[in-house]
Amino acid sequence: MDAKEDRSNQCQQEKEESQDICSFQFKVTPPEDTTDPQSLEIAQRPINDEEKESSPKDSTDAKSLGKSQQPNNRPDAPMPVTKSCEKYNMQMKENRGMAVIFAYSEYKFRRCPNRNVKNDIKICKSSFERLQYNVTVHFNLFKKDVLRELMKISEADHSESDSLVVIFMSHGGIDEKTNLEFLETFDSRVNTVKLWKNFTPEKCPTLAGKPKMFFIQACRGDDADKGVQLKKVILGKPIQTDTIPVGSSHVEEKEEDYCIPLYADLLMMWASYPGEIRMRASYPGMYAYNTHRDGIDGSVFLHFLCKNLDDNAEHEDLSSMLLRVTRQVAVEFESWIPADMQKGNKKQIPQVVSTLMRKVYFYD
Repeated sequence: MDAKEDRSNQCQQEKEESQDICSFQFKVTPPEDTTDPQSLEIAQRPINDEEKESSPKDSTDAKSLGKSQQPNNRPDAPMPVTKSCEKYNMQMKENRGMAVIFAYSEYKFRRCPNRNVKNDIKICKSSFERLQYNVTVHFNLFKKDVLRELMKISEADHSESDSLVVIFMSHGGIDEKTNLEFLETFDSRVNTVKLWKNFTPEKCPTLAGKPKMFFIQACRGDDADKGVQLKKVILGKPIQTDTIPVGSSHVEEKEEDYCIPLYADLLMMWASYPGEIRMRASYPGMYAYNTHRDGIDGSVFLHFLCKNLDDNAEHEDLSSMLLRVTRQVAVEFESWIPADMQKGNKKQIPQVVSTLMRKVYFYD
């Protein structure tokens, strides 16, 4: 055998060894098969139609509209607007609906500090009457009377109304035992969720598909927001400054029936941010401040809410106005309490929780 042939055989042997090494590195040894041959035979044979029908199904998948049967217990309600419409139907120019104000200035046994709510009631009543709401004011009601009024409103016929507004002015907080948020009435506390609990479509069908708006002027605890100072930045370097500048027709569509969630079309706006709930312990929420300065005589939150409704409702949607309210309350004011410097120079920011599906325009 000459040297050339010997060298060729050696290269071939090295190649085969290299392949063996590669095979070893990437080879996955299957686990020992302990499957019962009989069960394997059953698993491998085709499943007939009868077995397919009897096999368990995953019931958690979402299904496209029209692919599932309507539950027998699903309530029906009139359709105020087609399903793809971008705006709520707010055509009742002379009767938007009810605007109900619950206001508290005093409390039984002086359970809470008394409040001056006269101006807050005045501006809210004026703003919503200007928007053609039928405004009703309730003063210092007992808890049972608040619940009775809410039930009466939910049982009323709202067929000729566009929407519902509820405004609640009182003290509030978080129950340390239940971790539930509450509002103070004259004699007791009421859970905040009671305000909108009775206005789901199954309990109030004539408001189904219509916006239901709740505005709550109340503290949500005893905490205070010290805020953060934002600085102007030029070329990435901060400048040391002491102040911050303050700166439609409906969609044409075939009117087919459609389904909405029970808790759709709700908007809740609080004057302040909520407390935190961690590991079954309640952390206090934030103050909601009043003032008698700078042209405001009462709630800072309600002042800016009514001002925006008065100034902008003719050309803006509600969400845009509420965004501005949030910004104005947060940026333009802070607390000033000379008698208690721990609570002075603190900030407040409203919070909106919304399941609205469309824009609210009070005017086209």
